[in-house]
Amino acid sequence: MSSATRTSFYREFSASLFSPARYATFSAFFALSAAFLSAALQIGEGRFWTLPALWTLSVAFPLPILVSLVTMPLFAGERAAGTFESLILLPIPLRKIVIGKFTASFLSVCVALAGSTVPWFLLRHALDARAPDTVLIAAPLVILLLHAFSWTALGTLCSALARRPWVAATGTLFAGGALMLVWAAFSRHYLSGNWLSSPFPIWGELLDAAGGRIALHSVVFHVSFGLWCLFECVQSLEARR
Repeated sequence: MSSATRTSFYREFSASLFSPARYATFSAFFALSAAFLSAALQIGEGRFWTLPALWTLSVAFPLPILVSLVTMPLFAGERAAGTFESLILLPIPLRKIVIGKFTASFLSVCVALAGSTVPWFLLRHALDARAPDTVLIAAPLVILLLHAFSWTALGTLCSALARRPWVAATGTLFAGGALMLVWAAFSRHYLSGNWLSSPFPIWGELLDAAGGRIALHSVVFHVSFGLWCLFECVQSLEARR
């Protein structure tokens, strides 16, 4: 990591450490994921749902909201504070600034994902010997990290394009939702997908991960999409320099 990238990373990450809004975001994410897990346990009682699947879905649902709130101030916040022009005019490659800000946001999301495992361990402690082994959430954590990677890259791009932080957050959610619908339509019409077995491919890959399976195409898609978003982010900033 170059010195410019490290400076951008430390600047963004240190700002998040002292931001009350970031801790409020994390608290809301933990509360939502715990509430979803509690509701899922009640709804899925007596049905064919595994605990890893319920935990995975309870974390995956609020994940886009977390990412949109974490990434919205990356560049849109600089615009709102009046520091955007001075930032992009620095004599360093813009890709290093983008990588530093993205890495800091992605690390924050990873910390939140690590914290979301607390309800799982509390549940295992409550169930004692009847609880599934902890290794069963390894594959779900990997697919959630892939989702976090692509969502964070999309949020970084939306923040670079938006003029206000709330516009960036809203744009991230709407753009991500639209892309999921397009992916579902493509899967149904061109990849012989089945709406009855999986309403969305993302739903299917989450349930597959809960069963210990991660498809190669899921890894390729999320990594490729994330890198494309970062590339477009750099290009959009270069056009404004």
